[in-house]
Amino acid sequence: MAFSIRTRLTFWYTTLLFVSLLAFGAIFSYSLLKIFIYRIDNQIISIADMMIHTVIRPSGQIFIPRDFDIMLERYFGVRTAGSYIQVLEPHGAVIAKSSSLEGFSITVPPPTYRAAIEGATTYEVVKTVGKYPLRVVTKPIILDGRLIAIVQVGSSFEGMDEIFHLLAYILLPGILACVVVAGAVGWFLARKALRPVAEITDTARKITAENLDERIRADVPQDEIGRLAATMNEMIERLEKSFQQIRQFTGDASHELKTPLTILKGEIEMALRSKDDVQYMKEVLSSSLEEIDRMSYIVKSLLDLAKMDVEKGALAREPVRLDKVLADRHEHFKRLAFDSAVQLDILENRPVTVLGDQVRLSQLIYNLIDNAIKYTPSGGKVELQLGQDGQTAIFRVKDTGVGISPEDLPYIFDRFYRVDKARTREVGGAGLGLSICKEIAEAHGGTLNAESVPGKGSTFTASLPAA
Repeated sequence: MAFSIRTRLTFWYTTLLFVSLLAFGAIFSYSLLKIFIYRIDNQIISIADMMIHTVIRPSGQIFIPRDFDIMLERYFGVRTAGSYIQVLEPHGAVIAKSSSLEGFSITVPPPTYRAAIEGATTYEVVKTVGKYPLRVVTKPIILDGRLIAIVQVGSSFEGMDEIFHLLAYILLPGILACVVVAGAVGWFLARKALRPVAEITDTARKITAENLDERIRADVPQDEIGRLAATMNEMIERLEKSFQQIRQFTGDASHELKTPLTILKGEIEMALRSKDDVQYMKEVLSSSLEEIDRMSYIVKSLLDLAKMDVEKGALAREPVRLDKVLADRHEHFKRLAFDSAVQLDILENRPVTVLGDQVRLSQLIYNLIDNAIKYTPSGGKVELQLGQDGQTAIFRVKDTGVGISPEDLPYIFDRFYRVDKARTREVGGAGLGLSICKEIAEAHGGTLNAESVPGKGSTFTASLPAA
């Protein structure tokens, strides 16, 4: 059975309070007991000392007057009322005792008697006299190194017992009452404190994929619950952006695939109507092949993005020499750059090793170089640079192409985003290359940034952790 947080909080709060009050009551009672015993010990040892001065004569003989306890109180001012006094000879036999011990005697256990013979004073609790226990001091009378007599003085625990019974009658009901009141107050406070959580829960339950624009509006301070509401709102905002990106991505993908399919359909229909024109048929087939290549490129790019979304955190981690990858890609693009009348140079290619997936890293370099050559007009220049700054490998592609406007620059890494759709279509782009590059860089724990000046060119910088 699962209990609510309010119930658990109240239970633990009241349990802790109950244990704390019990511990306080026990410590208080123990301290009070020690104080009582200390005062009783001081009282009975004082009487014992006065008794020794009363029964010992200067010659060393024992003189025990009749009614000595009355004499102590009358002549020496020692209050013996409620005290039990007993005098024993060296062999342990009782030779005198106070009127309060009529019909009783204080027993002397063997350990106490042996301690008295050795000259030690002992304190103990005796339960053989009356209804209540006695606190008894046993003190030997030593003269010239020999035991003359043993004096025992006891005081009853009757008054202390009554006080502790009264204390128990007050403490226990008081503790129980405090726990009950505290439990009720704690239940109320917990309910009040957790009320915003219920409101947050109800609001969050109403938010679905259709109304992700709603937010949790709980009137709470910026405490733990306030931060929880803010965090949930941030999560909902991220979900809303993700859903928007998915919808936009789906629409863009549909549009990108619909366009070549529409072209294919129109051209094939026209070819069927003019089936006798062989030259026209060849042109239609050539155009259809271009559209098929374009669709293949889009599908392949979508597949790459889907794979990277799945492979996040599970990419291969093997040493990859980026300088060798760059050299291979430079050789690959030499012919394309020459045909496009674009100068392709490597300004720097330092030996740099990173941990990652060689296929993906090669794709990153390939896409950036390919993108730079495509958008650099004839007579332009593309410069490649690979270096290392501390523990970071830096690959930079700089071109003298058409550049990117400041309005478009923040969105160039979005999927299917194209600065100039007509021009992009002419060079065969689909708006996925830079998205793939950014995904690859981030999957390897790096970043991809772009700087551009319209009409002067762009610079793309990929920063990756070096091995």
